[in-house]
Amino acid sequence: MSLLSAGCSSEQGTPRSSSPRPTSSASSSAPAATPSSPSAPAQPSKYTQTQLASRPCDALDERDLAALGISGRGTQESGKHGPTCHWKLAGQNVSIALDLPLSYAKTMTKNGQVTQVPVGQHKAIQAEFQGICFIFVAVDDVDRLVGTTTIPEPGEPQDKTCPVGASIAATALTHIR
Repeated sequence: MSLLSAGCSSEQGTPRSSSPRPTSSASSSAPAATPSSPSAPAQPSKYTQTQLASRPCDALDERDLAALGISGRGTQESGKHGPTCHWKLAGQNVSIALDLPLSYAKTMTKNGQVTQVPVGQHKAIQAEFQGICFIFVAVDDVDRLVGTTTIPEPGEPQDKTCPVGASIAATALTHIR
């Protein structure tokens, strides 16, 4: 688990901003405004990790869903560590949670095949255990992790399990400011 503490909290090639997080206010709950012009690609809405943790299905917008080939907004459910959002992609059941404690990551990676992998601009810990893939990424705080769990449908190849979870995580991370 020392890989998680040491490796997944740093971004690859991008210096970390030392500015503090903005405090919660009415203006911080709205997505950042982006100029709309036909020639410029639309920028993803940005939220704090705390905002997305309470609304995990907002971690993928309509453009993300279309690009990933997911139909539907996802299903939000309550879990032991807060809300999660579930999607089905390429025969894989993927869920994301945006505020998982390090203790949960340690438990889920304990008996798995653990590797460090790139997820977007971040380093992540990936653990495969009995056909299930767990991916954990620290954005700003190693004690508050973004995590995906990917479980293949019966009969689906397991070689797609971790890449599908990583693609969901990488896309969701583009929405965290």
